[in-house]
Amino acid sequence: MKAKKGIFPLTLVAMAVTSATSFVSIAAQAEEYTSAQEKMVVVSSRTPKAISDIPGTVWYVDSEQIEQEYRAGKTLGEILAATIPSLDVSSGSRSNYGQNLRGRKMLVMIDGVSLQSSRQISRQLEAIDPFNIDRIEVLSGANSLYGGGAVGGVINIVTKKAESDELQFESYVGSTSGLNGSEDLDYKLGQSIAGGNDKVQARAAVVYTETKALYDGNGDMVVPDTSQGSLQYNTTLDAVTTIGVNVSETQSLNVLLQYYDSQQDSPYGVYRDASGGYVDFREGFESDRQQGTERAMLSVTYSDSDFLNHQAIAELSYRKEDHTFSPYYSARDDLTSSSQHETDVFSAKLALSKDFGELSLVYGIDGYIDNYESNQAYYAQSNGGLVNKIYTYSGRYPGVKVGSLAGFIQGDYQISEDWSIQGGYRYQYLNNKIEDFVGYTQQKQIVKGNGTSADAVPGGETDYKVHLFNIGTIYHLSAESQVWANFSQGFDLADPAKYYGQGTYDSAPDANGHWNLNQSINVDDSKMEGIKTDSFEVGYRTDLDSLSFQGAAYYTQSNNSIKYDRKTLLIAAVDDETRVYGAEGLVSYWVNDNIEVGMSGHYVVSKIKQKGNWEDIQAKSASTSKANAWIGWSDSDLSAKLTSQTMFDYEDGEQEKLDGYTILGLQGSYELPVGSLGFGVQNLLDEDYTTLWGQRAQMFYGETPEFDFKGRGRTYTLNYQISY
Repeated sequence: MKAKKGIFPLTLVAMAVTSATSFVSIAAQAEEYTSAQEKMVVVSSRTPKAISDIPGTVWYVDSEQIEQEYRAGKTLGEILAATIPSLDVSSGSRSNYGQNLRGRKMLVMIDGVSLQSSRQISRQLEAIDPFNIDRIEVLSGANSLYGGGAVGGVINIVTKKAESDELQFESYVGSTSGLNGSEDLDYKLGQSIAGGNDKVQARAAVVYTETKALYDGNGDMVVPDTSQGSLQYNTTLDAVTTIGVNVSETQSLNVLLQYYDSQQDSPYGVYRDASGGYVDFREGFESDRQQGTERAMLSVTYSDSDFLNHQAIAELSYRKEDHTFSPYYSARDDLTSSSQHETDVFSAKLALSKDFGELSLVYGIDGYIDNYESNQAYYAQSNGGLVNKIYTYSGRYPGVKVGSLAGFIQGDYQISEDWSIQGGYRYQYLNNKIEDFVGYTQQKQIVKGNGTSADAVPGGETDYKVHLFNIGTIYHLSAESQVWANFSQGFDLADPAKYYGQGTYDSAPDANGHWNLNQSINVDDSKMEGIKTDSFEVGYRTDLDSLSFQGAAYYTQSNNSIKYDRKTLLIAAVDDETRVYGAEGLVSYWVNDNIEVGMSGHYVVSKIKQKGNWEDIQAKSASTSKANAWIGWSDSDLSAKLTSQTMFDYEDGEQEKLDGYTILGLQGSYELPVGSLGFGVQNLLDEDYTTLWGQRAQMFYGETPEFDFKGRGRTYTLNYQISY
């Protein structure tokens, strides 16, 4: 079942009517309700602030919502897509490429530590198991406070901490299956321990997940993804430790340690004929390297509520990542290869805040050093490409070192009891160092024996000085309702590894087997333009006992956009203005003490200016509109919710299309005398559809069955969880 333009699925219509009717029926009774408990977030100002005082669209996903979703069998990307209106539907792969926030790239953090890197591999949502998440804070729209990467918004994932001095345990065991045979079975085990004393509290947790085969709505195994990777036949280990130390009455230390390892070991691979053409996929796959994500992260945060009459928060962090890809056959090169990408990031932050009567200030500095290296492995194949043995390596992209230092200041002035204005400024200095690099095409020629050496494309340095501003105002209509308007700027750099290191060489090597360089895109001669985004929005929210609503309309415009070469997938240029505008909103209403209904949606339009005309942005990267709806029941023992998620069709100016779809789900839990039983049925109607990434992969690599990655069919999840 596909979502046609202008036509909601029947389930959405029914739920929308129910929600709208409920909304109207309580409008006259709004004064009877009292304000909901204030929620504090740090995502908007680096220091804790009540959502009701923020002139912007803030989404808060609490621990109860997260538990409901992951116990239904959802991944982190699927949980966010279900709870954040302006976040695109999950890509359905290991990668979150194209899963935008308000139509643009988002910045993802864990406890305030950025997962952004110069080499944008789009695995930020393959970052942590939901069992270890306490809450998620999301700020929609471009943000000047965080600088690079936050042009669509910021997602801050907050880990679970020890809640008391007493020793506490939490255990989880669960399984998911589509009942398509012995290979259709996933399972997860989780265990945590927390406790301490009045000085030190700690929580340590380990989650192990194993997935096997994925089957589509027709009961057929999904083709192995040799492009960006899937989670078929994958094992994941997520080990998280958080430590809190009360140094004094005003000082505290918080430590986060995480080791995350997600590796594929698939027995199924693509089988090819003698000419390298795709035949089918079958058992017998072996490879020295498959898809994988490995991350180690450490952060230490120091807080002092009385530091020179300020509140101070300082953070030091280190993150090391290793991303690998499975063997991929290129018919154009007649080579099978895969890449490995290694990143090391050191960062430091300091924020100071102080109230001066009606004026509150937050100011500070932050900086980071990002080192990136990569390589390409080449495989000798046998048995139709099922057996892959590495026989040599080459470079993949130039080595990149990015250094950043920034200062910021944010002010909040209370004009009256109900009206305040907020504004700020950020200055960021960026330095890119690019290593000398032999063109990738020439490296492949040398691997094939067509030459022995080649000139290197010269590296070098380039600097950026970025000025970002924001200003907003919020008015409290009542204790429960606010309206706001704001303007904010964001900044981002295109992937320097994909932009530099390209060159034009002679058509053939010389007599000595050397490839001579004629022309190059290098740092000194071709400075890559930065991308600055201006974002405007107006919004309204209310939070009552039975009704909650938040909605905003926005308009964003960027001075540049990224163009990719269709053949090499490298960045060909950074130019052409883009604009993205739309509206997002969520409404939920408790009909009585047991029944909740709600819906959320995002309408988005993405345009690029080419030859003086505004055209639709390519379907390869543009966001699509979406809608969610739900109706739920809960009492002291049972909670259950029927959900619907719709991605709408999209067609760009080149007639490339994304086909929309609607997926229903059922999820819930039941309290037992000891612990609770969780359950979920995903893709309730067993729809046969191609994932968002599966549709885009065919645009990038070719419209063939090899890249037609289907969504998972109906699956059943059952789990048991206990806290003691």
